[in-house]
Amino acid sequence: MSLSLLFFLGGYCFLLLRAFVSRPIFGLYAYLFAFYAHPVSRWWGYSLPEFRWSFVAALVTLLAIFIKTNKKDLIWFQFKETKLFIFFTIFVIAQCVWALSIDVHMIYVMLVIKFSILIFLIQNSIKNSKDAVGFIIANLIGCVYFGYLAASAGGGRLEGIGGPGIEAANQLAQHLAVVLFFSAYLLFFKLGWKLLLFVPLILINLNTIMLTESRGAILAIALTGVFSLFYIPPNYKKQFLFLASLGAIAFSVLLGPQIIDRFTSLEQNSSGELNDKSAQSRFVIIDAQIEMFKESPVLGYGHRSTLLLSPFYIDSTYRTTSSKGSDGEARRASHNFIMSLLVDHGIVGAVLYGMIIFLCLKRLIAVRKLRAVVFTEEGEKLKLLLTGFTLGLLCFMISGLASNHKVNEIDIWLYAIIPLLYHLLLKNMEENNAS
Repeated sequence: MSLSLLFFLGGYCFLLLRAFVSRPIFGLYAYLFAFYAHPVSRWWGYSLPEFRWSFVAALVTLLAIFIKTNKKDLIWFQFKETKLFIFFTIFVIAQCVWALSIDVHMIYVMLVIKFSILIFLIQNSIKNSKDAVGFIIANLIGCVYFGYLAASAGGGRLEGIGGPGIEAANQLAQHLAVVLFFSAYLLFFKLGWKLLLFVPLILINLNTIMLTESRGAILAIALTGVFSLFYIPPNYKKQFLFLASLGAIAFSVLLGPQIIDRFTSLEQNSSGELNDKSAQSRFVIIDAQIEMFKESPVLGYGHRSTLLLSPFYIDSTYRTTSSKGSDGEARRASHNFIMSLLVDHGIVGAVLYGMIIFLCLKRLIAVRKLRAVVFTEEGEKLKLLLTGFTLGLLCFMISGLASNHKVNEIDIWLYAIIPLLYHLLLKNMEENNAS
């Protein structure tokens, strides 16, 4: 039995036990531990029997929440974002009636039901800024583990390194980019010597993103970084500009020649076509998706419809044999999150999902309006955390314009945490005013 396996089993069981003995947040840590370690896809996990690691961690967390939390303190989907996600889940279930492939669509049905439960778990496990920081650190450590796997990969794009939903290099980069942003805002905390620990971890995360060579994620980081200049925390302007400058330098240093070559391949040739066929195919797929959408604009076709319909709308030149269907026909999947929503779920599903994103991003504007308010130390921490998580969501959505991340999980975590942190911030304001 390998040391990696012993470490995983020991850590996993310890965290589950702490969830019952101490607080439910440790069950959430066990869930994240299983998500990042993902023994099913690691060599050291092949000797383990079939086991639902994430499911068991979620179940234990759920039980711990009901045991450890007073009924009046439970958060039962009270935020607008959460209610909209429940409506979206109900709509996805209803789509089983007309989905192109019930088997394919049922995969997403089970996924959104799982996500709904996960939102409940997160919102009832995180009680204050300390818990939110613990959540960030757990994610940051998990991303560093991906960095370790990337260093052992022996070159090439990082396909198959990530966990569930982030096996592909683009999806992995999108996940890492979100963690990069919300973990970076920990640097504004008064950490003292601990700052020396967090900076290397964040740099390792940034380096792993570069190793994925994902143009969409790298561009999204740059654009979100520029956008963050409009939301500089008022009490941390000098510190922000200093850290942002260091981040820009690190970004430039780690931007290797392979990535630059991938960006230069986006240039047009003498015929006006992109030199990179992969990039050119993105526009071909979007054109095809527009035609698909026109055929069923309101209710959509169900999960992965672009893949299923691609033989009828996309020329064989742009389809791949790696995505063959049961009929042996080459297919092509979606590479744009917005178009995936429109084709798969129509206007109804896209509007529901879009409203969730809009309301979460709107929290950042609401925080900006509270600049004149004097907060306690806890309130200041919550403001910083809320800013980091919201910018992470913005980065995620920008990167989704170049690569579909509909089955990724990290945006669901953000839909749970962003309204929760805003709620805790308002609660802190009320308690501060009352005292």
